[in-house]
Amino acid sequence: MSISHKNHFLRQYKNRIVVFLIPLTLYMLIFFLYPIFYNIYISFFSYTLGGEKTFNHGKNYQLLLQDSQFLASLGTTAIFIVATVAIELLLGLSIAFLLNKENKLFTGIRTLILLPTVFPPLVVGLIWKALYHPDLGLITYYLRYLGVNIGRGLLVERHLALFAIIIIDVWEWTPLVAIMLLSGLKSLPRDPYEAAVIDGANGFQLLYYITLPLLKPTILIAILIRALDSMKAFDTIFATTNGGPGTATTVANLRIYEVGIQQSNIGYASALSNVLLTLGILLGALFIHNLYSEDKKK
Repeated sequence: MSISHKNHFLRQYKNRIVVFLIPLTLYMLIFFLYPIFYNIYISFFSYTLGGEKTFNHGKNYQLLLQDSQFLASLGTTAIFIVATVAIELLLGLSIAFLLNKENKLFTGIRTLILLPTVFPPLVVGLIWKALYHPDLGLITYYLRYLGVNIGRGLLVERHLALFAIIIIDVWEWTPLVAIMLLSGLKSLPRDPYEAAVIDGANGFQLLYYITLPLLKPTILIAILIRALDSMKAFDTIFATTNGGPGTATTVANLRIYEVGIQQSNIGYASALSNVLLTLGILLGALFIHNLYSEDKKK
């Protein structure tokens, strides 16, 4: 092929790439970047639905520092994230190690355990609300049968409601964490294990010194995905407790919903959502920095 033909081919190839990138670029601009920038813009205004926008010089951000309900919701969100991610990681690791075998039975189980993640979170919330029902719920019945003191019910008692919500999230998303970690386990090289076995390493040493260090990037990615997803929890909590009893399960997204939808205070709700977005970006940046730091060490 002559140089002119090669150049012509490259120009055609580049033109095709541009054509395919145009729809993607438009999609990102319209459905991703525009809402973010508009949300930042509207957060500097006093604006309610049906009313006029009035520039308030960042007053919304000053108000949120005095909003005890929003600050409390951030604390509840932090507890929810730490608890769900920690439990899901431990259970997911255990399940991944159990399923890290090659036979037809375990292949079928790997498919079945993903079923909880298929259901929409709102549906999951309604199902578990029925199971937690103070009088007719199946879980409530067996807990009382076993003599567990749950008071008026798991979703009714203030000190138990958040724990009950955490259990729902763990049930729904642990399978996803397990599959992610299982994929990581299957991609690990065999040479370090063979060398360690020859040197007389036992099972615990193989796990602690080889498996977990090699699996760390996958673990970090799983934690990041679940942490960011838990940060925007809304559907399940809305369907089960709607933030109650009191504010026991009011996470940040529910507080934003109350301000923006129920109170129609769009400007202030935008400021609150921007704070949550910033925290998510910082959390993601922290994990990505940690991940790339590990790569550089290698």
